[in-house]
Amino acid sequence: MIIHRTIFRELSKNLVVILFSLSILLFMEKFVRLTRLFMGRGADFVDVFKIFLYLQPSILLLSVPMAILVAVFLTYGRMATDNEIVVLKASGMSFAGISRAAFTLSVLCFSALLIISLYLLPRSMTSLKQTIHESIVKKAAMTFEEETFSDVFKGTVIYVKKILSDDKFQGIFIYKESDESMEKPVVIGAERGVISSYPKEGLMKLSMNNGFIHTFKESSSTEIAFSSYDFILTTGVESINKVKPDEIKTSVLWNGRKSTVSWDLELNKRLAMPFACLIFGALGPALSSRVGKIGRLGGFSLSLAVLILFYSLLIMSEGLAESGKISPFLGGWAADIFFGAVAALFFFFAHKDKPIRKF
Repeated sequence: MIIHRTIFRELSKNLVVILFSLSILLFMEKFVRLTRLFMGRGADFVDVFKIFLYLQPSILLLSVPMAILVAVFLTYGRMATDNEIVVLKASGMSFAGISRAAFTLSVLCFSALLIISLYLLPRSMTSLKQTIHESIVKKAAMTFEEETFSDVFKGTVIYVKKILSDDKFQGIFIYKESDESMEKPVVIGAERGVISSYPKEGLMKLSMNNGFIHTFKESSSTEIAFSSYDFILTTGVESINKVKPDEIKTSVLWNGRKSTVSWDLELNKRLAMPFACLIFGALGPALSSRVGKIGRLGGFSLSLAVLILFYSLLIMSEGLAESGKISPFLGGWAADIFFGAVAALFFFFAHKDKPIRKF
């Protein structure tokens, strides 16, 4: 029908605008945190574009359900204010018919988000980590300046007396803090050195000649001379070999879900987030019809309140699941179950066109 197409067109326009705005805002929030890793190194346009592209699946998992709810509230709130819903009901159209455009849009978004969540998300997160490591490693040699201490590498301070070329140094001093791979702090000095980059592995190697390695603790110290020594530099991000749950393929998560709580929780989250589109697609029209003429501003405010409650419940349930207080299933699905029940209740009363009892 023309009416359904008109409502769907308005919903789609609102969805696109809101989705674009949310994607930019969420990307900037994530990119601001990443800029600390690029301080002193620089990142060219290609690196920024690749990071933006690889972040989109994780951003869309959050922004699409949010955008659907806000778009539905804006559209149906405007329709209620202009008495269009009253006219449609007076013409004999059922509430299910009035809500058909919202259902259709939510089903389309659910299908797209399910593909993103199950297939694209782990691949994009893996590519994102690889891109960050490669970008940092490629630019790392640019951070060194003559007669300046550099602390851009995690737990390491490097001083270079003279830079002979882009990758050759003279007069090198290194202080390395103790960590998992090194029990004691280490001081290294060398006459010359050459730095090599391995972007694919996310590593850098400083090959030094004619120097010493000095280790010390409270009661003693040791010094060893060397003619050649290779020192591995690490970036400020997590090890490229350390795989997080959101980087694991869905099929692997499914096979290992019973042995690892974090894997089981991640699998349930990937399935639950797309279903939020269906829930918000049903909740939006029903709730809008019950609150009366709220207009665009009122619809926007109400949608924000619902979203804050939804994501607060989601974060809380995930924390409880990670601590073992509830099952991973409830950790991923608690917010969907609660709001699904609320959506069903409001839709029932909206369909019957009866007010909710006040207790």
